[in-house]
Amino acid sequence: MKRLLAISTIALCLTAAAAYAQQSPQRPARAVSSAREDALDPSPVDPAKDPKLNLFLNDWHNSKPRTEYGKLIVQDILTKLDSTDPLHPHKAGAVLSEITAVSHATLPPGRAVTGRSKAGVREIYYTIDGHGTVTVAGKDHAVKEGIGFTLTPDFGFKLVNTGKKPLNFYVRTEDVPPMTKPNPDIVVVNRFDADRRIGAHWVHTCNGGPQGLNLCTVAPHTMPQPHSHPGEEVWIMVKGDSVLSLGKALVHMRPGQAYRIPPTGVDAHSNLNLTEEPVQLLYLGPADRTVDQAMVADRAKTTGPANLANMDFARLDNSALNIPTEPDADMFMGNRKDAWPRVEHGNLYIRDMLTALQPGGDPLHPTRKGAVLTNAQAVSYAMLEPGSTAHPADGEFKGLQETFVVNSGIGTVSAGGKSFDLAKGKAFILTPGMDFKITAKGDQYLTFYVVAETLPDGFTPKTALNVVDNSKAPQTSANWYNKERPLITKADGMSQYGAVTEVQLQSMAMARPYSAAKDVEEIWIATDGDTELLFGKALRMVPAGTAYRVPSTGLMAHAHINVTSKSAHFLYMVK
Repeated sequence: MKRLLAISTIALCLTAAAAYAQQSPQRPARAVSSAREDALDPSPVDPAKDPKLNLFLNDWHNSKPRTEYGKLIVQDILTKLDSTDPLHPHKAGAVLSEITAVSHATLPPGRAVTGRSKAGVREIYYTIDGHGTVTVAGKDHAVKEGIGFTLTPDFGFKLVNTGKKPLNFYVRTEDVPPMTKPNPDIVVVNRFDADRRIGAHWVHTCNGGPQGLNLCTVAPHTMPQPHSHPGEEVWIMVKGDSVLSLGKALVHMRPGQAYRIPPTGVDAHSNLNLTEEPVQLLYLGPADRTVDQAMVADRAKTTGPANLANMDFARLDNSALNIPTEPDADMFMGNRKDAWPRVEHGNLYIRDMLTALQPGGDPLHPTRKGAVLTNAQAVSYAMLEPGSTAHPADGEFKGLQETFVVNSGIGTVSAGGKSFDLAKGKAFILTPGMDFKITAKGDQYLTFYVVAETLPDGFTPKTALNVVDNSKAPQTSANWYNKERPLITKADGMSQYGAVTEVQLQSMAMARPYSAAKDVEEIWIATDGDTELLFGKALRMVPAGTAYRVPSTGLMAHAHINVTSKSAHFLYMVK
């Protein structure tokens, strides 16, 4: 992880670390990558090569119970790696390299256990629910939700369930780090005694825990920074309902599940909260932040000398979320339902989703919502009533041409003695001076998405009408899960944008987040399905009929996230 999270974690655990005298030798400072942080692993999805998510994720309910200290019921979630290859474990959850086990433990009501942890092993407990006491050296300590403590071979203990319900814990088991100092007493940490801190990975809000276990909260409808790093890192789902983005896959997570990030250096992770309630997770950082040398050597084959400075660990812009300095994502979006209708071409109802940037305006700080375009006058939704005809009208097409993509309905378009049938997915361009007629047929409105492009100097518009039908053309894969095909292109007469491209995103999938480079105009229109959008460092709901431009900062990433049961569809244009 980057320095930011390291600083945050140290601050959160300061009280516990100071009291617990077992300290590891100081680690050398990690080098900071100088690579741009505006995208994740660009390689396409390849099930044959990508780590299998289901092997790095497990649930304690799937584990056979065993007993420790006589009556403590333990069910392991993650265990030591059972393979020589850390990227290909043999069974689900057998993925740990430094931590020995990540487990769920239960002490039934009225039960008590006594003992001492094994020589060379320490166990770090975090209480989920229930009430009890832990006693060391004749002193009782209350145990309840939010309480954590570490058991070491240096002292004996007694743990009692004093409540009427089971006393439940998550437990991290690991070897005592070398050169640590013995501590003859227990240290008990209550996370509620520590103020919450915000800053790590955009929106993590954490307030401490025992050494090696920190409880982090993800606020409703937010997404932490997707990132990857070389050390061992584990997360346990404690409360709520989240969606885990791990590598290039999405999966719903429920309490009791835990995962390890595959140690590839390019498989990023993020815990998305798409609900209306906070989500709680336990973060288990690496016992030793030294980079896995085998992984470094493997990466060095393609990245050059094996050192952190030139290893391209996958991550987005990792600077802390700072609302006053971030581009206002909402200003770059517009929905057709929010736009005031106007009439064009005699009978065509138009609703503008995006419009041109105000003259002299700052493209990163628009003064009017949706007024963000620099190469077009408008990106709009158009409707033609059945039986009506759209035609040229005075004052239109001044320095413009319009690209139409049929969204629904049937009809015809004609010009210059040629007539074409219209249906979903067909596209055409209307240019200045063209004597055209568009007629809606059937009993439904004929609808379109329309791009009014500014005609650049030296560009000669096409004078003949042509309807392009690429709706059945082969799709290509891009950005992990996007299935793309151009519907109409510059070769067909577009003046500014390379193409209007149709994109399909399958169910339970997230496209690769990336940022538009400076001076690049990238526009998206959601045409079918309601999705989530990672936009900069925030999540936005994107219903059908929404268009947005990606702010061209070079660092403001975007990605569509489809957690519904149906595919979602988009159009996009880039210049």
